Amino acid sequence: MERLEIRSVQHADTDRLLPLMAAYWASDAIAGFEELTVRRQLREFLSTPSYGCAWLADIESIAVGYLVCTLVYSFEHGGLMAEVDELYVDAPWRGQGVARALMTAARAELHARTCVSLQMQVADDNLRAQRFYAQLGFRQKTGYRIWVAPLSDVGTSNGTAA
Repeated sequence: MERLEIRSVQHADTDRLLPLMAAYWASDAIAGFEELTVRRQLREFLSTPSYGCAWLADIESIAVGYLVCTLVYSFEHGGLMAEVDELYVDAPWRGQGVARALMTAARAELHARTCVSLQMQVADDNLRAQRFYAQLGFRQKTGYRIWVAPLSDVGTSNGTAA
């Protein structure tokens, strides 16, 4: 493989990162990608280090993948945790160690930032991703399901207690 470089995402990388983000959303059938909205969110995310961090994978100056981790403080888990929010490698570059290099860089930086653990959500039918994460030492947390409630409905009958 040509020379792979993993580095922290900077504001100047936005135009190179957005097409990869759009491709990730499309490949995972995530609805609602709007470039202007994601551009604004990315600007806010990169301007607020307490939100998390992101890495870009370049091969010969071509952006081929990225990883975004968000941060949360957890009493249950004993401190600052990180969650893989998005990990994507463009199809022609898969299977060549790019995702592994992104995860290695993320784990090192997150450890340096005193994170105690790293977690992610993986679709039940995404066996390739499950095998990849298992090879990196991740284990499924059994007995739990993720529940989500949008806060956009706060103040309505669905979003408040009686």
